[in-house]
Amino acid sequence: AALTFSVLVLANSLLHAQRREQQLELMLHSLRSRLARCAEQSDASAVLKSTDPMKAAVCPPCSCAQQQSSPPPPPVLCERTRGEGGAPSLYVHTAASLQGRAGQWVMMTYATGGVREMLANWVRHIQRLKTPLLVAAMDAAVISQCTSERFDCLDWAHTSVSGDSQYVRGDFSGFRSLGVRKLDALLAILRLRIHVVISDVDCVWSADPAPLVRGELAGYKAFKHADVLVATDCMDVDADFRTSCFGELTDKNTGAVAVRATPNGIATMAEWRIRLAVAQRDEQDQTTFMDLIDGNGRGHRWGMEPQQRREWKAFAHAWCELSSSGRPLSRGIASVSSPALGLAGTRQIFDVCLPNVSQAVKIGVFPIAFVSGGHTFFVQQLQTPSAAWPYAVHATYQFGDMNDYPFGKRQRFRDWGMWLVDDPAEMITSSKYLVLEDDEPLAPVRPWVGFQDLHARGRQHVEHLTRLRGRIARGVALARVLNRTVVLPKMYCYCDKFWHRLEACAIPSATGAQPLPFVCPMDHVLDPALWHGTMLRRAARPRPGMLPARADGDHTEGMPYRGARWLDQIGDYPAVSASTARLEVADPNQSSSPFKTPASLLAATRSAVPPAASVASHVFEPGKLGPTVRLPAGMHDAALRRELEPYAYASLLRVSLSDAGKLLGCLEQQADAASLQKLVQSIFTHSWCYRPQEMTTAWSAVERRGKPRRGDEPWCVWGFETPAVPGGCA
Repeated sequence: AALTFSVLVLANSLLHAQRREQQLELMLHSLRSRLARCAEQSDASAVLKSTDPMKAAVCPPCSCAQQQSSPPPPPVLCERTRGEGGAPSLYVHTAASLQGRAGQWVMMTYATGGVREMLANWVRHIQRLKTPLLVAAMDAAVISQCTSERFDCLDWAHTSVSGDSQYVRGDFSGFRSLGVRKLDALLAILRLRIHVVISDVDCVWSADPAPLVRGELAGYKAFKHADVLVATDCMDVDADFRTSCFGELTDKNTGAVAVRATPNGIATMAEWRIRLAVAQRDEQDQTTFMDLIDGNGRGHRWGMEPQQRREWKAFAHAWCELSSSGRPLSRGIASVSSPALGLAGTRQIFDVCLPNVSQAVKIGVFPIAFVSGGHTFFVQQLQTPSAAWPYAVHATYQFGDMNDYPFGKRQRFRDWGMWLVDDPAEMITSSKYLVLEDDEPLAPVRPWVGFQDLHARGRQHVEHLTRLRGRIARGVALARVLNRTVVLPKMYCYCDKFWHRLEACAIPSATGAQPLPFVCPMDHVLDPALWHGTMLRRAARPRPGMLPARADGDHTEGMPYRGARWLDQIGDYPAVSASTARLEVADPNQSSSPFKTPASLLAATRSAVPPAASVASHVFEPGKLGPTVRLPAGMHDAALRRELEPYAYASLLRVSLSDAGKLLGCLEQQADAASLQKLVQSIFTHSWCYRPQEMTTAWSAVERRGKPRRGDEPWCVWGFETPAVPGGCA
């Protein structure tokens, strides 16, 4: 056994040596080629020298430039040349090849092949900023991606595990393992004295954070001295402004962390890595980080008995040279540092004692207006009343992801124009659309009356969404019989969607900055994953995350859709955005149109001859984008298709939710009606308990007697029932 082990070790060493030799050979070949080309050029301007340290962060200095045909390499760590024959130059790095860049900043993330599209989105946003990036490539799939898409990565594939090809979700052990690998890669870069802003791959950056983390912005001068800057889950705007929410019970969020390559910064990351490696059960990177900066011991949550925790607390206070009362914060062992730095009027940073690590790690918290979480951006939407777009948005506090794809995260980014990797041919130009428009006025939120009626707002929310979901379902039925991709309307909510109790229908820490009602994300009303079909159907498609190609396919395929904000993002495609017609229910009392569309014009523009006994009227009102088609209510599906066939060319067929619910009366084929029912039952599945934070005596008594059955809890307002849609014709 010992001999076998020795042979394996030797083989592994030889393999790594061979890989290093191959990499060196490629680098030398590229260098010789560039030197030869430079020797042939007499123009000194052909030599590019980066003067911006942020753009020369972790790659060798670039030499001569070569004119390239399309497309040029994206701006990453430095401008690169192409090798002989147009082959891309080497984008895969080892830690050793990144030496010589001490003191510079780099944007970093980590990824496996299971999040390929999310990684591409992260990269494209960073490339827009023209700032250096580095991806810790955790498997061969990402190494291949960074080579083909031409961005710099750190080869960390030697840590690859079998599950890397899947999206890591709900697997605490797998997520912890990935977190350890992330921190190992981060430490390798920090030990080269390179400063790092590391973020999760589901984080979108819209501005370069370098001026912020360097302390160059007014009001944030203290950040220059921080060893670590971290994002936060804080939702309270006032608390964030006053105290950075540092001592609040709200967690910091490790989805975005800036680390200086100082001894304290490196030591903090190293200790975090150890704690994550020994974590148990449901612990993950964020919980272990919180235990670290709170001054708790390793394994605090599951690995220590109460007596051990008490002993650790006594040790920590002694090690940090504190009295038994500690410093005046509700959690952690910290004191405000910025006044001691002589920086009045700046956002605070804190001297944090990490027992056995350092007595004074300088830690700051990113402001929520600069680095927004999923709740402050997608739900509270603080960027709307402030008109201040954040530097970064992290897709947290969301729903709708599945083990095979992050459907919910992607939909939120799509809705706000932050998903850059869609293929326009797939998402814009290849389909015809039925655009649903909500034409009902929005009622004001009901007053909060507390214990007089704790469920008042919960009932309003469920009643409103039950009606809205029903109207959308009838719109989906119309889109299905016309084989059109449905464009969902803007949706409003009167309650937040949260895993715990709500205060006045908002998350308790967000009540002061949560508008009600608010334009809510799709996943608060409809589960985006379900619209992509069953797991088997999704797996059979060419690429993970794809929607079904047709609206009238088998019900297990799901339903193709677009979010409401999609219409704001197709302006570059006038052949789609301006090819529009409106569908209405004919009203016999309606006044005649000021402009009757000439029959000759209709004949020239329609894609089919209208039926001989047409019941449609075609009108055009000056100022409208396109014609209006008016039809009687209650038609069957075949008749609707016949009447609308002349407008098959129209990319956008717009209809109000009210008219969509009236136009389709029934389906001729019973099998089609049954399939529609199954589709609606599948894609409208959504069960949620909306419960107030306050508990009455009566409810507490119910809870003490034993947990009631699901649906019978007196502290819940439950939603939602499956909407009704037209059935088969009698």
